[in-house]
Formats: sequence, structure tokens, C-alpha cells
Amino acid sequence: RIEHIILTGHPETRLPGHASFCVRFIEGEAMLAFLDNAGVAAASGSACTSKMLKSSHVLHAMGLAPELAQGSLQFTLGKENTDEDIEKLFKALPLIVDRLRQMSPLYDKYLKSQSGGR
Repeated sequence: RIEHIILTGHPETRLPGHASFCVRFIEGEAMLAFLDNAGVAAASGSACTSKMLKSSHVLHAMGLAPELAQGSLQFTLGKENTDEDIEKLFKALPLIVDRLRQMSPLYDKYLKSQSGGR
């Protein structure tokens, strides 16, 4: 389980094999680099902006704050994906998020705000 993840898009009417969400306190591009090193293919941004290095205007139009939209990830499964591919993602993503949050000034600020600034 990974805390501080927001599902993007409609909660029930979704494309089969497609997951889109935002991870708070870290950038999607950083997650992509680590996922790529782990052998996991993903995209960041909306489908409309996945090739750009900026947060998605689509995610902004959905009401997501820019700092949250920066942490967007998309995964799409196809007929060639295997259970092993999914397991690789489930194993890698929590470790990647934890590592990147340890380096995140935003996450550090959040933790300090939760502990009364200590």
C-alpha cells in the first residue's frame, strides 16, 4: 500500500487495463526514470501530454493542483503483458515512491507539519 495517491479520472467508468493516478510529493518524471531502471514501462501526465515535461492541462482542468499533477503516472496493460509484469510493478513502485519521498522537500515539509514542526 502506498499512501497519498489520488486516482485520476472517473472512479468507476474506466478504460480496461488502464490505471491513472497522481502520487503526492514527488514528480512523475523521477518515478519514470526509476521504473524504467526496474524494467517497468509507464507514462507521466495525461495521454494528451505524456511526451511533455510539464504537468497536464487535462489534470488541471479536472481540478488537480499543479504540484499534485506533477506526480502523475499512467500504466496501460495489453494482451502481451504477463502476471510477472504486474508483480514487477507492484514490487517496484512502493520502493521507488519511498526512496523519492525520502529526497523530497515537499514530503519533508508535510511530515514536519504533521508532527507539529519537530
